[in-house]
Amino acid sequence: RCLALAGDRLSRHLHRLLRDGPAGPALLQALTEKVLTQLKEQCCYVSLDYEGDLREKGSQQPARFQTPDGRWITLGKERFCCPEPLFRPELLQHSCPGLHQLAGQSLQALPEHQRRYMLGNIVLSGGSSMFPGFPERMCLELNSLFQGEGVHVEVLANPQRGTAAWAGGSMAASLTSFRHSWMTKDEYREHGAQYVHTKF
Repeated sequence: RCLALAGDRLSRHLHRLLRDGPAGPALLQALTEKVLTQLKEQCCYVSLDYEGDLREKGSQQPARFQTPDGRWITLGKERFCCPEPLFRPELLQHSCPGLHQLAGQSLQALPEHQRRYMLGNIVLSGGSSMFPGFPERMCLELNSLFQGEGVHVEVLANPQRGTAAWAGGSMAASLTSFRHSWMTKDEYREHGAQYVHTKF
């Protein structure tokens, strides 16, 4: 199960939020994809109470960001509106469930004894999990989904989780026991991409 929203989609969403806000189009022209990513990573966070934070202007802590050409952008609600589609994809007109719901569906598919164990060992990985507040929100949402099961949900958020998938793949590929799982270039040429389903 996966969510068809990644960091670049959130960056474009942030650009649109800023364009529709007080920053103005002239200032936004200085925002290259790289600068927009830096802005997102430095200033945005996941709200623990999205609707409440939208209503309460006082809870919208502003942040300032300096563009490479020396101008300043002030972010308000854009800070927490940017990553919210991870939990509410409908904000970007996606009909798929949010990350917490996808995780919940995967957990529901497990036998009960395994599910209880897994609920206490949820490991985050990927760049978008690096937003401040993301682990706490995921834990909050999963506890809400599984309330009444008598299990404490624990979300593990290693500080290096942004590159955890790459690091894990790199370690697996370096194992000599993993070599039997490789598809060679010759095998690919002979059998095509569908061979992956036969081999693995």
